[in-house]
Amino acid sequence: MDGFDDREKNELAIDGAALWEGCILASCVHGVMLPEYPFILPEHVWSGGIYVTRNEKGGKAALYFSENREVVLGMFQDFRSERTELVLSEQYAMSHYQDAPEEIRSMAEAMTFLFEARDGEKRLPFVTAGIWGEDGKIFCRDTQEDWLLHGGHVLETQMLPFEEAMERYRVHCSMDERRVEIAERIYRERIQSPSGQAVLTEEEIDALAVTGPYNMEACEEVFGKFGVLFAEEE
Repeated sequence: MDGFDDREKNELAIDGAALWEGCILASCVHGVMLPEYPFILPEHVWSGGIYVTRNEKGGKAALYFSENREVVLGMFQDFRSERTELVLSEQYAMSHYQDAPEEIRSMAEAMTFLFEARDGEKRLPFVTAGIWGEDGKIFCRDTQEDWLLHGGHVLETQMLPFEEAMERYRVHCSMDERRVEIAERIYRERIQSPSGQAVLTEEEIDALAVTGPYNMEACEEVFGKFGVLFAEEE
């Protein structure tokens, strides 16, 4: 880890509220595709204010958002990073937050359980990059380029403007027009009321059920984790 602790604190060019919206959009797309493709279940997970996402290349990110949609803490794991031979330790995981406030460091220490990997008989944190929020700004002990290189790229699509992200999801997920419409509608309703909820109509639920009727229970649970509910049958 020569020179690692010498890195300076950098402000990243990230809009925390826009990133939250990008994570909500990713989750809406995930939800509408889940009935047909249940194997994607672990790719986007919400638990309270924590959002966890995984990509197809061994990358993982966890973000903790405040109630006003600001990024409080972010943690990243990239098994393709050149740092992989250094990172399997609690000391290394916490070094990403060395310049953060004490409260953030405590949160980061608690969050490392999401990033454990096995080292012989032990399980230790495997964290290749980290970010945190202060006064509405987002900081990192990497430059923006290095942060993207060592894990930030996992959020590449979530950081795109809506139209670009939606087009990427449409192509990558082979979304038909109806599911595009449903994902966009509930996304817009959800972000208009960050502390509220959105509701899938009976017709929308039926449209999703056609693609995978046996997976709708899991679908409803996933949507409910980030404030999207199923309308009750009349």
